[in-house]
Amino acid sequence: MIYHQSMIKTLIKYFIIICCLLFQTVCASEIKVNDITFDSSDSIIFISTSNTAGNSVKIKKGFLQNPNRIYFDIENAILTRKQGLFDFTYGKLENLRISQYSSNPYTVRVVMTYTSKLKPEDVKIMTVGGSIIIKLQNFKHSQDFMAPVYREVSSESYDYYEKLKINETVTVKPQTVKNADGEIVPQSEPVRINQPLYESKFRSRYFISNAYSKNGALLLAGTGIYNFEKPFYLPPASGSAYQRVVFDIPNAVVASKLRNQTFHLSPTETVKIGQFEPTKVRVVVTSPNPEKYLTICGNDLQNIVIAREDRIGGLKLFPNTSSLVSAGLAAKKENQKDVDNITLSFSDPIVYSIMRRKNSVDLILYNVNVDNIPALEKKLRTGHIQNIDVTKAGAIGVKITVPLKQKSVLSCLENLNATKLVFSIKSPQQVVAVTQTKNDFHGRVIVLDPGHGGYDPGATRNNVLEKNMTISIAKLIERNLKAQGATVIMTRTDDKFVSLEDRVVISNNKKPDIFVSVHINSSENANAHGIETHYYKDDSLELAKAIHQSMTTEIKETNRGILKSRFYVIRNTHQPSVLLELGFISNDDERNLLLLPEQQEKFAKAIADGINNYFEKKKKTGTK
Repeated sequence: MIYHQSMIKTLIKYFIIICCLLFQTVCASEIKVNDITFDSSDSIIFISTSNTAGNSVKIKKGFLQNPNRIYFDIENAILTRKQGLFDFTYGKLENLRISQYSSNPYTVRVVMTYTSKLKPEDVKIMTVGGSIIIKLQNFKHSQDFMAPVYREVSSESYDYYEKLKINETVTVKPQTVKNADGEIVPQSEPVRINQPLYESKFRSRYFISNAYSKNGALLLAGTGIYNFEKPFYLPPASGSAYQRVVFDIPNAVVASKLRNQTFHLSPTETVKIGQFEPTKVRVVVTSPNPEKYLTICGNDLQNIVIAREDRIGGLKLFPNTSSLVSAGLAAKKENQKDVDNITLSFSDPIVYSIMRRKNSVDLILYNVNVDNIPALEKKLRTGHIQNIDVTKAGAIGVKITVPLKQKSVLSCLENLNATKLVFSIKSPQQVVAVTQTKNDFHGRVIVLDPGHGGYDPGATRNNVLEKNMTISIAKLIERNLKAQGATVIMTRTDDKFVSLEDRVVISNNKKPDIFVSVHINSSENANAHGIETHYYKDDSLELAKAIHQSMTTEIKETNRGILKSRFYVIRNTHQPSVLLELGFISNDDERNLLLLPEQQEKFAKAIADGINNYFEKKKKTGTK
């Protein structure tokens, strides 16, 4: 009996061991679903898996209604991350839920609730590099959505993300109370609610699935959205006589079959691809002329060509041509840097490259026709960088060359249908010092009259207000004059309304030497441009001549002349008085220039110099 019991125990023990081994074997063969990440446009969903057994991924697609949903069942799969509900902020998806749908058999289910804007038949699913990609085909992206394609600060290559709220279903236990008998009882029934679990950052990803070497160039084919960091150079590798140029592609994964593979571009040139970091692909070119290599971005944000700039002529880079539809430049100050944003819009998808050199950068648009290259060049020179060049590049394309300061930093954004680029240059701010003029203003009293203010905005265009520009420039003139000993009286020092009558009263009561009113011109003709100086009384003509000549000499803008006009303030002030029109707010190029601090400083100095010339001439002639 004892022997029989012992034998039963032994059999049970072996049975448990065998069951455990079988369970481990079964579990080892399951596909593990580790994480889910989202392209920031809500158009591609990446599900990363571990598939150590090499099983084929089987996926079943289905539809649900009320509300409209699409589901994907990943068969023979175990969810290793937390299940959750992801709420989207925009796009054609409302939310997505991932969960362990069943454990017999093991199935992970992904359910997407979509809006009426999405056609279910457009949703495709594929597997790339051990991951599952759900792609919303024919997704019409907003023209305003821009993806980064080039960054020069490595840390910034990882900061492009959407904040996504993840909800977790939890059971809220009811509070307890004591009843009349002293027993502790629940106050209400348990409630299951959705509560925010955390906010997560999800980055765009790019999967490189294939690579081809042809005609001395390397083509990388992938899925997702690529972006590049600034290339850099390495000394020759052991056993090689040639330097290397490195192109890093952040937020990217390369297929296992391509990792550490070397491609020959010529008898003396090779390129090697590797997974440098878990989320960074590194492409290294070894060449006698590594500085000649650049990356060419395809017109679908999927394919990349790495080639020498002197061999591009033999490559077929694009199937179509495009035209430049519009070009704009916005210049501003940001964190003690000069920022120039060049925005280019095109009729069709473009193929381009960014060739970074030591002291300049070339933006080469290979398949873009530009009707008027001089006009484009003039427009691009209205920012902080005044010597940008635009030239033809081949039979069709154009090249925009931007000179750079030593610490200038570039970035480039592209919309998802490759018809718009925003090219941004950040440079150390240039500090413009107040230049002493030939004579000091000791004892001189000058009234400066910044036009408009308060509820009177003056002329306006594109949310730019004349009143803001006039006060800004007048304060710079004030600073110049005070630095040289003048007493300066401002008719307004902030954004408040001052009537024309009050401006005249202020000036006449102070009895200054001169009165100078600052304005920005406007016209129904958007092409009108240039500088005007207005006077009314004969004793004001010499002042008008001195300031106007100084402005048109120091600032290369169209001279529209000195005009005798009946403006209220220059007609009714007792002292020599002028009204200055420093350009046209209605002209895009001139408005952008006038918004630049450097241009405002130039005007302030030129006007101060003109006033000085006026007083200097009066001194020589012996007049007061």
